[in-house]
Amino acid sequence: MPDVFIRGQRIRLTANRVIGQGGEADIYDIGKGTAVKLYKPPDHPDFRGLPNEQEGARRRIKEIQAKLREFPKNLPPRIVAPTELVTNEAGDKILGYAMKFLSGAEVLLRYGERKFREQGGISNQLVEEIFQDLHSTVLKTHDKGVVFGDFNDLNILVRGSEAYIVDIDSCQF
Repeated sequence: MPDVFIRGQRIRLTANRVIGQGGEADIYDIGKGTAVKLYKPPDHPDFRGLPNEQEGARRRIKEIQAKLREFPKNLPPRIVAPTELVTNEAGDKILGYAMKFLSGAEVLLRYGERKFREQGGISNQLVEEIFQDLHSTVLKTHDKGVVFGDFNDLNILVRGSEAYIVDIDSCQF
């Protein structure tokens, strides 16, 4: 696994720091309340022998070079947005981004499971508060001219009655 850089500081990403994996990227806990989303390059083992996925990775890496540099600022506090760019050593290629790491959060998907709600003592009132909080964040984000690109119950993390939207880099602005 190659080292990456945040503002010129070397960051060593290791497999034991992976906290999430998806089709386009892996997420690492780098400590001090920070996580890194590192996009998978076309030669990533997940794409071996899959030319369509390799081409998708090429396009994604090319697109983020400009998109992440122009990413909107001052988004609502429940948007887990890029805080720093993650680059190669020369700093001329974006490989991903750093963001706030939400410890103790659960994906919204779990709140649709009756057993999860019953075991956690999660009331209907709490679920209502979560969705009101989410609604407020969505409205405030739209007011900033940002439209969500991948809005689903796996990209919303819940902590208490607060709903945080992650995977925001798929948005349009």
